[in-house]
Amino acid sequence: MKTTSIFLLFFSCLLLTNCSSDDNIVFVPFEVVSDEVVDEVVDEVVDEVVDELNDIIGSIQLYDDDQNMIDNSGMTITIEGSDPLITATTDPNGSYALKNVPYGTHTLVFEKEGFGVHKVFEVNHEDIGEFTLIPNQLKLGQISNSEIIDTSAVINGNFIVLTVSRPATENLLVKRMRIFYHKSDDVSSEVYSEHSPIIGTTGNPANLTFSISFFRSLGFESGDTLWFKVYGDNFYSNSYEDQDLGRTVFPNINPDTVDAVSVVIP
Repeated sequence: MKTTSIFLLFFSCLLLTNCSSDDNIVFVPFEVVSDEVVDEVVDEVVDEVVDELNDIIGSIQLYDDDQNMIDNSGMTITIEGSDPLITATTDPNGSYALKNVPYGTHTLVFEKEGFGVHKVFEVNHEDIGEFTLIPNQLKLGQISNSEIIDTSAVINGNFIVLTVSRPATENLLVKRMRIFYHKSDDVSSEVYSEHSPIIGTTGNPANLTFSISFFRSLGFESGDTLWFKVYGDNFYSNSYEDQDLGRTVFPNINPDTVDAVSVVIP
């Protein structure tokens, strides 16, 4: 490499001499560049690229249906849309480190068999330290084992009574559920007008009483058919607001449930 440029200079001069009949010959100079200079340039480029990368670190805790902490290892965290894919796996303490992440705003995707998929949007990764720390420890629950086997709804004066049954063999200390409301029978955890918070019960069946005025406050009017669909859920819900779908996603409700039931708002 040290002698190549000198050879090219000599060779180009010969070409120009042979090809020109004019006495005024123009020489095209070639700069002699040493291996050391090339190495310095490469190092500078690499340093600039590395300066645009840093780690994102955080931790999670995983729970079963009875709020017991379970094995925190084996959850995969990825940077959504990264190419090549940037990924990490939690250790037994639930800690993870996403290595060499480009600075910017990212979406983190959390996945483990039996937990569904959870996302954290708008993680701001800036060049302000040795790494970006996700400050709040994420607590995620297993897909609920609480199964709904029967529901019914009746009007009782100014109230609606929703009765929810589970298998007699279910041995959870507290049975938790989430209810989805809609004006049509296609109501589900993905199609709904409103949804309840997590409701915990100990009785089986459980009788849940709602005032009709409550549903009117949600936009349901007299004459509307109000549909209910109930799913088992975990105390540690993995729900999140999905910016792409424009709705709340419920990854760890139990998908095994019964058909929706309805009443007509008086």
